[in-house]
Amino acid sequence: MIIRKLIKDDAEDYRQIRLEALYKNPDSFCTTYDEVIKTIEQFRDRIPVDNNNFILGCFEDKELIGIVAFHQESRIKLRHKAYVSSMYVKQEYREKGIGSLLLNELIERGKAIKEVEILLLDIVKSNFLAKQIYLSGGFQIYGIEKMAYKFNNQYFDLELMCLQIK
Repeated sequence: MIIRKLIKDDAEDYRQIRLEALYKNPDSFCTTYDEVIKTIEQFRDRIPVDNNNFILGCFEDKELIGIVAFHQESRIKLRHKAYVSSMYVKQEYREKGIGSLLLNELIERGKAIKEVEILLLDIVKSNFLAKQIYLSGGFQIYGIEKMAYKFNNQYFDLELMCLQIK
């Protein structure tokens, strides 16, 4: 397995896995499958090219099997914070440690960015498998946002998690 930053040439693979994530796990993401941008050009434009914002991909035999995104705040008073989002591993590769590998690589890359001191994320409270990955990676729950998502007339609470890296 290889973990690396996605580049613009990965847009088709990124599009495929992101749409799969939204379709198969609609309760886990803020964006819904129906509202997401879907053209390859739009996905290519969403792949960041700077070091402070990136999407990591895990590849097995050239197949993209997992992703996680990193976004550093750009405003001066908030540059010490970065966000972890869009974590997804294809179902047939789950429970093989790929989520932990992606998260550990993201944390190490975050530590290498001078200003970043804390990583933040939110997770649907009932997403126990993903929550376990984050907890075992050192993240701690610091709050709950009640009724954060509403989908198909059902509400979902979010747990807010953080990891101080410096």
